[in-house]
Amino acid sequence: MYIDCHVHFWKPSRGDYGWLKPENELLYKDYLPEQLLPELGAFGVKGLVAVQAAVSAEEAVFLLELAQTWPVISGVSGGLDPFADLFHEQLELLKANPRFTGIRLSGSAFRSERSEADRNKLRSALAALMQADLTLDLLVQPGDLSAVASYLEETPQLKSVVNHLGCPNIREQRQEPWLTGMKRLARLPLVAVKLSGMITMAGGFHPEKLRDYTDLLLQLFGSERLLFGSDWPVALQAGGYRDVIDLFEAVLPDKLAEEEKGMIRAGNASRFYPMILT
Repeated sequence: MYIDCHVHFWKPSRGDYGWLKPENELLYKDYLPEQLLPELGAFGVKGLVAVQAAVSAEEAVFLLELAQTWPVISGVSGGLDPFADLFHEQLELLKANPRFTGIRLSGSAFRSERSEADRNKLRSALAALMQADLTLDLLVQPGDLSAVASYLEETPQLKSVVNHLGCPNIREQRQEPWLTGMKRLARLPLVAVKLSGMITMAGGFHPEKLRDYTDLLLQLFGSERLLFGSDWPVALQAGGYRDVIDLFEAVLPDKLAEEEKGMIRAGNASRFYPMILT
């Protein structure tokens, strides 16, 4: 059994996906739950976390509406701007929905060039998530990890999940500054890491390019703080859903007990996300 902790759904006609361009013919089309359901059934995927693809409360509402129609969407990680005047009001409205798990922020929110006013707004946003027992997803580059850690050290009770292994430079097989940042984050017991986005970062089915990174994450976080995520449909740029599953399984060390593998596949998800499983 799997719980896929990182899936996107979108309709370009909604108009708030600034990064999604018509030139990318593969991704610039509707991707909705009905297209993924056959794959989920084939691999025993029992739940999904739908993750934001736009920084807007409207997109979070769109994903929550999909979750009403498609109960396999166990949780929604929305995209809110922590520096916006309406942040706290929007968070209050969204958290009333039991399938709302929290928000995702990019590394740029944590960078040192932010003003003191912005830094205080970010601290307030993180505190609000912590108080509501919601989860912070993090889409961060290696150079942002230490800055992220400095904020999370101020709110150690905030559940946080680093997306896509922390985006190490897999193509060039670099470990720094990724390793230093991940070591710092690993000291915080409520920080987890998604084994997601791997097929795209590796440029296809290349477990040999990933094992050094996944082995280090196992050493740092243990099997109890790693999660499975497909990053569908972004992953389609490098392989299908089966390829994503096969790659994930290929990087899990043989020495791991089946119980530990089960925790990464599904068991840890409900510890880090306040989700509803059908």
